[in-house]
Amino acid sequence: MTRNPSKAWRNPGLGAPLLAALLLYAGFSLTAAPAAFAHDQLISSSPAPDERLDKTPASIILKFRSPLLTLGHEVRVVDDNGKNWVSGAPALTRETLTQPLTELPDGGYQVSWRVVSADGHPISDGYTFDVGNPAAAAPSAAASSPAASGEPSTAAAPDTGAGTPGVPGGLPAAGMAAAAGSGIYLAFIGLRRIKRNTLSPSN
Repeated sequence: MTRNPSKAWRNPGLGAPLLAALLLYAGFSLTAAPAAFAHDQLISSSPAPDERLDKTPASIILKFRSPLLTLGHEVRVVDDNGKNWVSGAPALTRETLTQPLTELPDGGYQVSWRVVSADGHPISDGYTFDVGNPAAAAPSAAASSPAASGEPSTAAAPDTGAGTPGVPGGLPAAGMAAAAGSGIYLAFIGLRRIKRNTLSPSN
């Protein structure tokens, strides 16, 4: 008995469940993509964050997880008055960035760094350390602080580059939900058609 070609074309068979599985796989892939293309990150530094030193270190040494691009890197080491105490340009050797320093007086210092990871995305962050007796520099720092002068602070938090370029944070979850919903719907329709064609008499 010859099967009606039009019914054969309309009968999804295993096509709908297979398509549903593919859509679900695509949804989960969207959530895994940002992790696979994660940006670089700092794994160690010298001086370490919040470390107190007896004397000035020769340089700031920043070590990253992977080799960096040889462009756009910068390191600043500023005191409570905003003076930058670096000496010359930083030197990059694969994943290690070294910034020479001048002699530092006693006090607290803020290290701010900016580099370009291997994927071409700039990342930045910062930390603090102390040299000698920071209490000796406390009066001048307190006098120049925004709280002491009554002025509002305008300092901005550093950009850590944690986001994925051009991809909103909610996209992976939204893609997964949409794929799951489409897959369930298509699987339901496919099973109904299979059941209907099975129960219907063949032509």
